[in-house]
This record gives sequence, structure tokens and C-alpha cells, in this order.
Amino acid sequence: MKRIIPFLLIALFAAAPAAAQEGPLTRAEKTDYAETSLYADITGFLGEVSRNSDFVRITSLCRSAEGRIVPLVILSREGISSRYELAMTGKDVVLIQANIHAGEIEGKEACLMLIREIGNGELASLLDNQVILVIPDLNADGNEKLSEESRRDNGPALAGERANGQNLDLNRDYLKLESPEINALVAIMNEWDPVLVVDMHTKNGSYHRAQVTYTTCLHPNSPRQIRDYMWKKLFPQVEKMMEKDSGYLAMPYGNFRDRLEPSKGWNNHAVEGRYGSNYVGLRNRFSILDENYPHVDFKTRVLSSYAFIRSILEYTGRNIGKMREIALAADRETKASFHRNELMLEYGIEKLFDLKVKSYRLVNEKIPEEALDQYPSWWNGVIVRNTGEPKDYEIEYFSKAVPSRSVPLPQGYVILPGNDNIVDNLIRHGLSVSTINNAVTAEVEQFSIESIEPSGEIFQGHAFINVSGKYAAATAAIPAGSSYISLEQPLARIAALLLEPESVDGFLRWGFLNRVAVRQWGRNRPGIYPVYRVEGLERKFDLTDLRRQ
Repeated sequence: MKRIIPFLLIALFAAAPAAAQEGPLTRAEKTDYAETSLYADITGFLGEVSRNSDFVRITSLCRSAEGRIVPLVILSREGISSRYELAMTGKDVVLIQANIHAGEIEGKEACLMLIREIGNGELASLLDNQVILVIPDLNADGNEKLSEESRRDNGPALAGERANGQNLDLNRDYLKLESPEINALVAIMNEWDPVLVVDMHTKNGSYHRAQVTYTTCLHPNSPRQIRDYMWKKLFPQVEKMMEKDSGYLAMPYGNFRDRLEPSKGWNNHAVEGRYGSNYVGLRNRFSILDENYPHVDFKTRVLSSYAFIRSILEYTGRNIGKMREIALAADRETKASFHRNELMLEYGIEKLFDLKVKSYRLVNEKIPEEALDQYPSWWNGVIVRNTGEPKDYEIEYFSKAVPSRSVPLPQGYVILPGNDNIVDNLIRHGLSVSTINNAVTAEVEQFSIESIEPSGEIFQGHAFINVSGKYAAATAAIPAGSSYISLEQPLARIAALLLEPESVDGFLRWGFLNRVAVRQWGRNRPGIYPVYRVEGLERKFDLTDLRRQ
């Protein structure tokens, strides 16, 4: 992975005022939470902290689309500055990222505070058993596009925007990998192999008294033991620690299923692998999606975010060894048996457990006709008002994704020549891919496309492809230069999501294979799907492993 050259590091992080003994203040702190930190504030802050601490090292994650160097902060007792030095520590890694949506800014400020408090020694004990990576400003380009129209809730008058410099939502890019930021973040996951990844956001919607909400991977093809550990072990303990130490409350992420009738349940339904917290779980690692409450003041959001990540790190500091064991066991299980399972294509959301939502007495009021244009049309003319009177709701938490249609998985896939774009994508995810050097004829399963058409809307620069078809056994000529990817490897879940033609996050769905899936000069008649499913063919292939350069 490329790193920033030394003279640029000096230019970015050298210019800063003399440090106070306890460390610098963030821009939010300096302005009594009336403003948020900009790029110059962040780089100056990090430079000052790192110059005065043996625990803090700064390197680069990547260069953004608009040319900004995105800082990656390495926190360790040993003062390491690279993944090569990590092995000498014998420690596992936790990664915290913030500001992926640059209008959701309290995580950024909380991360800067965390770096300072570890750097000045106040929280140095968090480094006893772990190394911590922090990316406080993942969307550096969006952070600089200040606007009164940005998603800021009760935050500062000006905040950044959701999209990055390519006008992409970075939290939809984890599988297609079209942004420099997420490409670099996935490279960090491959190189440093964090046991836990924390992604900091601001939620929308429903009123409740908890300042922080949380969730983890929801995808049903992720390892169940990873999901169960988070819900049954980590989250309950972190929630208790946070309330005891700071007085702030945390609860599972979601919104009322029916905003007008809270008794119908609490809902969390972002299941697709394109989202960061789900992607990490599909890599057999632990993930936390932190969604901070939008209706409280900005200072409260920052301080509660800080309390949450501190409590998480206190927990991992004591338990990261056990978490590593579970993650490695999931790797072994995936390699040995995942290909014998089925991949979810469609799903429904069912109850995960019962939940007490500490909220308020809410009243529904009809919006005057003359004011209807001020509110979203989907509110259907009714606004929910918070009376401020505390009220608890004992309701069901709908957060369990249950497959309603699935497809059996093969031992591996063959990708026909001429599709280097998807082969390169698989390699960037960290998957093992091989070139087939010899032409062979083999029995395969071939997906026959019966209908294919683009959706009517553009999403993240793509028109989703709607496809129908079926697999059939076939005898196929596999030419030399084809690629082979086995599902007997730890990251097999990622490969299956991308290569299955009917997957909602597959290459075909995103339009990566349009030029072969639709016959050119053929009035949009279906073409071929250039990926075969195969069983037990590795001995027939003369293979050369492809390695990421």
C-alpha cells in the first residue's frame, strides 16, 4: 500500500502552535461546539499531538480524489509506524474510522479527543494489549464542502457533505471499490487485519433518550458466532460500562417500524454487503456501526461518542485475545465448509430479541395544509412531536435477516478471459485468484440469462441491472487465460456475493459486465454470463497464483 513521502508528512503536520501540557484543543472545543474541525485543523492537531507523544505515529491512508492526504493515526505503546513492526508487538488491532459521511461530524471530533488523551498518557493503558488505528477524517473532501444545507441536525451551522470528491457515498462502496478512500481502507484490512472495525455516524429519525445507538453485521451469510458475540457479550457490557463511567446511554440502532405507532416495534434493516459494518462481518471480523442521536446538542453528541469508543476500547483491551480466537475459527470454518452452504439472494427481517426503548410520550399532529410543502411527502401529512415526557416502550427488535430465496454455492468459479476489471476487484479485496494456464474442457454450471434490463434510476453512478435466468449443467471449453477462484478460502463470502449473477451486490447487478451480458448490436438481447460454477476441477488446471502488486 502506498504511503506519503516524508517531506509531505512534514509539510502537513509540522505547522502547529506550541503544545500545552495536556495537548491541543479541537476546533469544536475551542468554539464551545459552535464549529467543527476542518482539514487544516485536523492535520495541525495531529501534528502537535504526535510531536509530543511516543505513542502516536501518523502516516497516510490515501490521497483523495481532490488531492488531500487522508491521515491514518497509529496508536501503540511501542511507537510503531508500519504493519511490519506490528508483528514484533504480538498485539491485535482495533480500527476506528469517522467522518465517512462528512455531515455526520461528532465521531471525527471524538476521535481527535481520543488520540490526544492516549497521546498525553491519560488513556495510555488502552494500548497495553492492543494497537489502535484511527482515521478521524475518512471523507476529507466532503469535510471541506461546508454548507448550511448539510445533514447537521443540532450541530454547527456549517458542516460538510455526505459524498466524497467523486460524488460517491463511501458507505456504499465496500464491494465495488471505486473510491480511493475505500480501496485504501480495504487494503488496511488486508495488511493490518483488525479484529474489530468501528464506523462512526449520526442516525436519523425516531426520538429516544439514548445518546448513542449501535449495531453490527446483519448479513445472514456472515459467521453466526461473530454476530452472537457482539449482541450477547460485547454490546451489553460496553453499554453498562459507558453508562457507569459517563452517565450516557446506548441502545441498539434502529427506528420505530411505524413512526405513528411505536408499539409495532423497533427496526434495523440495512443488510446488504455494500455497507461497511456488514462487509467487515463478511470478512469474518467484528464490526460496530455507531449511530449517534441527532436530536441532542452537538456537545452531547461529541462527548457521548467519545465515551462510547473509550468503553469499546476498554472492553477490547481485556478481551481482544478471545475475539481473535473466534475470528480465526471463523476463517477456518469458512475455508473448510462455506462452499457447502447457500448464498442469500432475498431476505425478510424478523425479530432478533425484545427491547426496551427509552423514549418519550409522542403525539401525532396533522400538518396544516399550507405547510405541507415543508415536510417530506412520505410523512403523509402527519408530524410526530416529542412531548419531553419520558416513556419506555417494551417492543420487539426487528434486526434478524432471514433468507427467503437462496442459491447453493459451488466449490469455485471460473472467470472467462477479458474480464480483468472484476479479477482486479477480487484481488483488491484480498482474495486468492489464480490464472489457468492450460485450456481444458470440463463439466460446469452455466448461468443462462433469460432477461436483462437496467433499472430506471442511477444509484452511485450505476444503473442497477435487473436480471433473471437459471443455472444449467453444460460441457464448456475453458480457455487458457481464464481465472479461477476457489471458495475454500477465508474471504469466500465476499467472492460469492460478487460472482453470483443474482446477488444484489454482484458484479452483474452493479453493471460491471454489461458489455458481455448484453449482446452488442443485438437490440439488448441477453448475452453470456462469463462466470462458470465448477466442482473439483483444481487438479485439471495448471494454475499460477495472482498476487496484488
